[in-house]
Amino acid sequence: MLTHPMLDQMQTLGLAGMASAYRELAEQAGSEGLARDEWLGLMLDREMAMRCDKRLANRLTAARLRFSDACIENIDFAAHRKLDRRSVRDCQEFRV
Repeated sequence: MLTHPMLDQMQTLGLAGMASAYRELAEQAGSEGLARDEWLGLMLDREMAMRCDKRLANRLTAARLRFSDACIENIDFAAHRKLDRRSVRDCQEFRV
């Protein structure tokens, strides 16, 4: 099968991750030694990763967070918000 029509079909089907993984694999020198199953597995992994990243980005955009770069490690416990350091730490341990 010709490469360009196959890449066009992947794009049309919404498989942009697979298409980009295929392009990168085809350009790499050592990829000829990979079996078809390995190629397919790598392409599927890329597609899944791109979809998860896109889903997370969409959710973060929809959340319209006030401080998008906020993290639990940067909490200022000195501020008068009645935050308990122990309960925040326990919550963080529970998440991980």
